Amino acid sequence: MFKMKRIIFLVAIVILVSCNNQQEAEQHSGNNKEDILEKAQREESEIDISPDAIVLEPEKIDPDSIRTFETEKKPQNAEIAVLFRQGTVAYENSEFERGIELFNQIVAIDPNESRAYYNLGVGYLKLDKFGESLRAFSTAIQLSPEDAAAIQYRGRVYYMMGDFKKCLADYDRVVQLKPEDPASYYNRGTARGRVNNYTGSIEDFDRAIELNPEYAEAYYNRGLANYYKGQLHEACYDWRKALNLGHFAAERALKTYCEGGTN
Repeated sequence: MFKMKRIIFLVAIVILVSCNNQQEAEQHSGNNKEDILEKAQREESEIDISPDAIVLEPEKIDPDSIRTFETEKKPQNAEIAVLFRQGTVAYENSEFERGIELFNQIVAIDPNESRAYYNLGVGYLKLDKFGESLRAFSTAIQLSPEDAAAIQYRGRVYYMMGDFKKCLADYDRVVQLKPEDPASYYNRGTARGRVNNYTGSIEDFDRAIELNPEYAEAYYNRGLANYYKGQLHEACYDWRKALNLGHFAAERALKTYCEGGTN
């Protein structure tokens, strides 16, 4: 009988685009904790799947864009409009400390400016300042309770802080707000995998794939969850599908764990 070993994704930090583009991986200097299979593909002859290193990694989350002042239907404030433009340009140039300074000036002028708090959360997360990021996103959500992007991001921060219960609560809310968004299910599936709920994880990946049949990351992660449950046949199927869709880390898993490799 197949003796199940344990596979992991190491946590990666991601940011800036919107929930609609959450399926795209962001190339960014903060993303320096790499998938264990990708690392093994480059450096090792075997994949390290030690029991102490198990995590299904949340997708690199990215809301549509940085929140801008002009995109919202509310009275214009000339000073705030200028600060928003300067802050967004700073973020676009990866000058996150400068951007944070500018968005803090905005909330000092208008403490109810939820978009500025959202951008602060993004900037702090870019700098791995999880506590500040969490407070900023929480304030944005308090001001705009239906802001799915802010809730999704806050869930990500909770994930990075190891608070998976609160992470899942936020991801559940995002699924309620965006029931037709495959990334909503994908992210919840990865969080469920983190707390060893592989059945729930597979259910979420199933739904993500149903909504987006070309979702390579969902196939790959569903393969991990199936493998973790001891369902090797299903895992190999998912990894082959992921590889065919361009997720090349799946090739290593196929060669190591699946009879016949990638054939």
